Amino acid sequence: AIVATQFFAARVYTLAATKLTATAAGRKAMNNMRDAIKSSTYFQVGIYDPAANQFSLIANGTPLIGNALAIYPNIPTNNVTDGYTNFGTIYFMNPQASNLCSVVISNGVEWTATRVDNIIVWITNYYVFNAEDANANIQTDYSKSRVVRIKLQFSQWEYPLAGVGNGAMYDYYQLQTRAAMRMPIY
Repeated sequence: AIVATQFFAARVYTLAATKLTATAAGRKAMNNMRDAIKSSTYFQVGIYDPAANQFSLIANGTPLIGNALAIYPNIPTNNVTDGYTNFGTIYFMNPQASNLCSVVISNGVEWTATRVDNIIVWITNYYVFNAEDANANIQTDYSKSRVVRIKLQFSQWEYPLAGVGNGAMYDYYQLQTRAAMRMPIY
Protein backbone atom coordinates (compact mmCIF):
# COMPACT_ATOMS: atom_id res chain seq x y z
CA ALA A 1 0.00 0.00 0.00
CA ILE A 2 2.88 2.37 0.78
CA VAL A 3 4.61 1.65 -2.55
CA ALA A 4 1.31 2.11 -4.42
CA THR A 5 0.80 5.44 -2.64
CA GLN A 6 4.31 6.57 -3.60
CA PHE A 7 3.70 5.66 -7.28
CA PHE A 8 0.42 7.56 -7.20
CA ALA A 9 2.11 10.58 -5.59
CA ALA A 10 4.87 10.52 -8.23
CA ARG A 11 2.27 10.49 -11.02
CA VAL A 12 0.32 13.39 -9.46
CA TYR A 13 3.58 15.33 -8.97
CA THR A 14 4.50 14.84 -12.65
CA LEU A 15 1.05 16.02 -13.78
CA ALA A 16 1.23 19.11 -11.55
CA ALA A 17 4.81 19.92 -12.61
CA THR A 18 3.84 19.73 -16.30
CA LYS A 19 0.92 22.13 -15.80
CA LEU A 20 2.98 24.55 -13.72
CA THR A 21 5.78 24.57 -16.31
CA ALA A 22 3.37 25.24 -19.17
CA THR A 23 1.52 28.07 -17.48
CA ALA A 24 4.68 29.65 -16.02
CA ALA A 25 6.31 29.90 -19.45
CA GLY A 26 3.14 31.30 -20.97
CA ARG A 27 2.76 33.90 -18.25
CA LYS A 28 6.41 34.92 -18.63
CA ALA A 29 6.05 35.50 -22.38
CA MET A 30 2.76 37.36 -21.94
CA ASN A 31 4.28 39.56 -19.23
CA ASN A 32 7.18 40.44 -21.53
CA MET A 33 4.79 41.38 -24.36
CA ARG A 34 2.53 43.31 -21.97
CA ASP A 35 5.48 45.33 -20.65
CA ALA A 36 6.62 46.09 -24.21
CA ILE A 37 3.11 47.30 -25.12
CA LYS A 38 2.84 49.48 -22.01
CA SER A 39 6.18 51.16 -22.69
CA SER A 40 5.52 51.66 -26.42
CA THR A 41 4.22 54.69 -28.28
CA TYR A 42 2.53 52.83 -31.14
CA PHE A 43 1.56 49.32 -32.21
CA GLN A 44 0.10 47.64 -35.27
CA VAL A 45 -1.73 44.35 -35.71
CA GLY A 46 -0.85 42.41 -38.85
CA ILE A 47 0.07 39.16 -40.52
CA TYR A 48 3.68 38.02 -40.44
CA ASP A 49 5.03 35.59 -43.05
CA PRO A 50 8.18 33.95 -41.61
CA ALA A 51 9.18 32.45 -44.97
CA ALA A 52 9.28 35.89 -46.60
CA ASN A 53 10.32 37.65 -43.35
CA GLN A 54 7.59 40.21 -44.03
CA PHE A 55 5.00 42.00 -41.87
CA SER A 56 1.74 43.02 -43.57
CA LEU A 57 -0.43 45.56 -41.84
CA ILE A 58 -4.16 44.85 -41.44
CA ALA A 59 -5.94 47.52 -43.50
CA ASN A 60 -8.25 50.12 -41.96
CA GLY A 61 -11.88 49.15 -42.34
CA THR A 62 -11.27 45.46 -41.58
CA PRO A 63 -11.16 43.84 -38.13
CA LEU A 64 -7.73 44.32 -36.56
CA ILE A 65 -7.05 40.63 -35.94
CA GLY A 66 -3.78 38.94 -36.86
CA ASN A 67 -0.98 36.55 -36.03
CA ALA A 68 1.51 39.39 -35.48
CA LEU A 69 1.91 42.51 -33.38
CA ALA A 70 4.46 45.21 -34.23
CA ILE A 71 5.44 47.32 -31.22
CA TYR A 72 7.34 50.59 -31.63
CA PRO A 73 9.10 52.22 -28.65
CA ASN A 74 9.39 55.63 -30.39
CA ILE A 75 7.22 57.68 -32.67
CA PRO A 76 7.33 56.13 -36.16
CA THR A 77 9.40 58.33 -38.48
CA ASN A 78 7.69 57.46 -41.76
CA ASN A 79 4.17 56.71 -42.89
CA VAL A 80 2.83 54.20 -40.33
CA THR A 81 0.19 52.91 -42.75
CA ASP A 82 3.00 51.23 -44.71
CA GLY A 83 3.73 48.91 -41.79
CA TYR A 84 7.37 50.03 -41.49
CA THR A 85 9.20 52.25 -39.04
CA ASN A 86 12.81 52.55 -37.98
CA PHE A 87 12.91 50.51 -34.76
CA GLY A 88 10.66 48.06 -32.98
CA THR A 89 9.78 44.43 -32.35
CA ILE A 90 7.32 42.13 -34.07
CA TYR A 91 5.86 39.25 -32.07
CA PHE A 92 4.19 36.59 -34.17
CA MET A 93 2.78 33.08 -34.15
CA ASN A 94 4.85 30.93 -36.50
CA PRO A 95 2.40 28.45 -38.09
CA GLN A 96 5.17 26.20 -39.47
CA ALA A 97 6.71 25.61 -36.03
CA SER A 98 3.57 26.32 -33.91
CA ASN A 99 5.46 28.61 -31.56
CA LEU A 100 5.69 32.24 -30.56
CA CYS A 101 8.57 34.17 -32.14
CA SER A 102 9.89 37.70 -32.36
CA VAL A 103 11.64 39.77 -35.00
CA VAL A 104 13.64 42.92 -34.34
CA ILE A 105 13.15 45.86 -36.68
CA SER A 106 16.28 47.97 -37.01
CA ASN A 107 16.66 50.84 -39.48
CA GLY A 108 13.46 49.75 -41.23
CA VAL A 109 14.77 46.19 -41.86
CA GLU A 110 13.14 43.12 -40.30
CA TRP A 111 15.85 40.81 -39.01
CA THR A 112 15.79 37.04 -38.59
CA ALA A 113 13.17 35.55 -36.28
CA THR A 114 14.21 34.37 -32.84
CA ARG A 115 12.11 32.27 -30.49
CA VAL A 116 10.58 34.19 -27.60
CA ASP A 117 10.51 31.25 -25.22
CA ASN A 118 11.54 27.66 -25.91
CA ILE A 119 8.79 26.24 -23.71
CA ILE A 120 5.89 27.92 -25.52
CA VAL A 121 5.50 25.57 -28.42
CA TRP A 122 2.47 23.88 -29.95
CA ILE A 123 0.39 27.03 -30.06
CA THR A 124 -2.88 25.98 -31.64
CA ASN A 125 -4.50 29.34 -32.52
CA TYR A 126 -3.26 31.26 -35.56
CA TYR A 127 -4.82 34.61 -34.67
CA VAL A 128 -3.11 35.55 -31.44
CA PHE A 129 -3.48 39.35 -31.41
CA ASN A 130 -6.38 41.75 -31.87
CA ALA A 131 -6.99 45.43 -31.19
CA GLU A 132 -10.06 46.24 -29.12
CA ASP A 133 -11.74 49.20 -27.50
CA ALA A 134 -12.37 49.42 -23.75
CA ASN A 135 -15.56 47.36 -24.13
CA ALA A 136 -13.75 44.44 -25.84
CA ASN A 137 -15.16 45.30 -29.29
CA ILE A 138 -12.70 44.52 -32.09
CA GLN A 139 -11.49 47.72 -33.74
CA THR A 140 -11.41 48.39 -37.48
CA ASP A 141 -9.53 51.70 -37.39
CA TYR A 142 -6.02 52.58 -36.19
CA SER A 143 -6.95 56.18 -35.38
CA LYS A 144 -8.97 55.23 -32.29
CA SER A 145 -7.68 54.49 -28.81
CA ARG A 146 -7.24 50.75 -28.47
CA VAL A 147 -6.16 47.85 -26.30
CA VAL A 148 -4.26 44.74 -27.41
CA ARG A 149 -5.71 41.34 -26.56
CA ILE A 150 -3.17 38.53 -26.54
CA LYS A 151 -4.68 35.06 -26.55
CA LEU A 152 -2.49 31.95 -26.49
CA GLN A 153 -4.03 28.51 -26.84
CA PHE A 154 -1.54 25.67 -26.68
CA SER A 155 -1.23 22.03 -25.84
CA GLN A 156 1.33 20.03 -23.90
CA TRP A 157 1.75 16.45 -22.85
CA GLU A 158 -0.32 15.87 -19.79
CA TYR A 159 1.82 12.98 -18.63
CA PRO A 160 5.17 12.79 -20.49
CA LEU A 161 5.69 9.08 -19.81
CA ALA A 162 2.44 8.19 -21.61
CA GLY A 163 4.08 8.55 -25.02
CA VAL A 164 3.53 10.53 -28.18
CA GLY A 165 0.96 10.09 -30.94
CA ASN A 166 -2.26 8.10 -30.79
CA GLY A 167 -3.32 7.39 -27.24
CA ALA A 168 -1.02 10.05 -25.76
CA MET A 169 -2.58 12.36 -23.21
CA TYR A 170 -2.45 16.08 -24.00
CA ASP A 171 -3.72 18.95 -21.93
CA TYR A 172 -4.87 22.19 -23.54
CA TYR A 173 -4.28 25.61 -22.02
CA GLN A 174 -5.49 29.09 -22.79
CA LEU A 175 -3.90 32.25 -21.48
CA GLN A 176 -5.06 35.71 -22.39
CA THR A 177 -4.41 39.25 -21.33
CA ARG A 178 -5.17 42.78 -22.44
CA ALA A 179 -2.73 45.68 -22.41
CA ALA A 180 -2.78 49.31 -23.45
CA MET A 181 -0.06 51.84 -24.16
CA ARG A 182 0.60 54.26 -21.32
CA MET A 183 0.91 57.25 -23.64
CA PRO A 184 -0.67 56.58 -27.06
CA ILE A 185 0.48 58.82 -29.90
CA TYR A 186 -1.66 59.05 -33.01
